[in-house]
Amino acid sequence: MPISADTLIADARFFPTVQQGARTLLDIYRENPRLTAIFGSQQRWLMAHGGFGLHCDHDPADPASGLYASRFISLMVRKNVASRNTAAAFINEMLAYRFIRPMDLNRASKPRHLEPTETTSEAMASWIAVHLALLDDFDGESRHEALRRSPDLLWRLQPAIAFALIDSAIIRHPGPTFDLFTWASAGGLLMDRLFASIVVPGEDTDQPDRFSAGSLSFSEISGSYMISRTHVKRLFSAAAELGSVGWSGPTGNSVVWLSRSFLNEYQLFQAEKYAIIDRALAAAL
Repeated sequence: MPISADTLIADARFFPTVQQGARTLLDIYRENPRLTAIFGSQQRWLMAHGGFGLHCDHDPADPASGLYASRFISLMVRKNVASRNTAAAFINEMLAYRFIRPMDLNRASKPRHLEPTETTSEAMASWIAVHLALLDDFDGESRHEALRRSPDLLWRLQPAIAFALIDSAIIRHPGPTFDLFTWASAGGLLMDRLFASIVVPGEDTDQPDRFSAGSLSFSEISGSYMISRTHVKRLFSAAAELGSVGWSGPTGNSVVWLSRSFLNEYQLFQAEKYAIIDRALAAAL
C-alpha cells in the first residue's frame, strides 16, 4: 500500500530523509549546472515534468499523442502552469539548450514531435531513482530495485508522477513563504540548500521555533546559483517580512535561521511529492 503524506509528516525519520534528498539533488545540479535551466523554479520544474510526461505518452500509431509544441502549450495553459507565450518560450529554450530535439529530422508532416535528449532522460531517471531510494531508506522497502530490474518502468512511472504533481494543490501552493521562493529563479534549489543545512528540529531549545541553517552570504548564493545578488537580497527581504527567515548577525553575511512555519511548508511539499511518487510506482507495477 502506498505511503501517505500524513504518515510521512508524522514520522520523525522523514525530515532527515528529506535533507538527504536535498543534498543528493544539489550534488546532481552541481555536476550539471545547466539543469538549473530546467528545474530552477517551480514553473519550469512543472513544465519539464509535463513535457516529459507527454513524450512518454507517445504512440507511433496516433499522431495526436506525444510531445509537440501545440499540445505542450495547451496543457500548460489548461492547467494554469504558464501562459501561452511562456510555454512556447520554454519549448524553444529547451531546443536551444539541446534538452529536447525533433524525433525525426526527415519528417516534414505536422505536428513536429519532440523527444528528450539523453542528458534529459538521464536527469529524469536520476531524479526518480533518488526519490525511490530515499523512500526505501525510510521504510526498508525495495522500490529502487524494481526500477533497476525494469528500466522501462520509467516511461510508465514518470507521466503518472508528472500529471499528479501538476494537479496537486499542495505541490502548487504549500504556503506563502514556499511560494515566494519556489516561483523565483533558482528558488527551489535555494530552499533545498537552506533545509539541507538546517539543525534537526528540537535541538535548539533556546529558540524552539527557529532553526539554524548555517552561515550564508548573498554573494555565495548569487555565485552558486547564477542569480543576481539584488535578486537574492530581495527574496530574503520578502521572506524576512513574513517572519520566515532571519539572521544572527549582519544581514546577508551571517548564520541564517528559518521559522517553524517555513519548515512546515517545506515538509508538507516534500511529503506530498514523495507520496505522489509512491502512488505512481504502486500503480505502475
